[in-house]
Amino acid sequence: MRTDLAAPVGLVSALPYNRAGAALRREIAWLQHRADPAVSPAPREPIPPEHDPAFEALSFYIIADQRVVSYAAVVYITIRHAGEPLTAAGLSCVATDPAYRRHGLGSLVVAAATRSILDSTVDLGLFTCDPPLTPFYERAGGWQVVPDVVLLGNQRPDALTSVGLGKAVLMRLVSNRAQRMAPALEHAVIDLNLPPGQFV
Repeated sequence: MRTDLAAPVGLVSALPYNRAGAALRREIAWLQHRADPAVSPAPREPIPPEHDPAFEALSFYIIADQRVVSYAAVVYITIRHAGEPLTAAGLSCVATDPAYRRHGLGSLVVAAATRSILDSTVDLGLFTCDPPLTPFYERAGGWQVVPDVVLLGNQRPDALTSVGLGKAVLMRLVSNRAQRMAPALEHAVIDLNLPPGQFV
């Protein structure tokens, strides 16, 4: 995989976000704005981090005309469920430039990001999305909607929740350990143990 701003269109590049230079971070921020300006205002200098450094995000992206036109990140967290610590990874900040949609680029970055999760040592793949987007993630990454699972940002009374945000929860049991715990992960409320205001 290439990791610069001159990769051929359609080639997915990968780089730990914490190691990304200012130019790439700027491109990622501007893509988020172009994809959804209502949620992501136009970035100002200096560019704030797109991902909390503690999440050790791994960025997957496609370049066209020296711009990032499609993007997905994998973020990593540790949770505790049913008395057991579990490592989890989820997709974050998935976006494609409106001018480049319907060319399969989003599917390429999601597939690459998902493969990295499945090839890793994490126990779970876990994240949320808007319900209309679930068919896309099912096709691009084999993700499964788990309608009986609720995610909590943390244990605070004002914590963000998947229900309160109107999000669908998607999950993949990656490790043998997670597969053995499958019954405990059904009809479950899972505490993500995230800082206030953060969610996946």
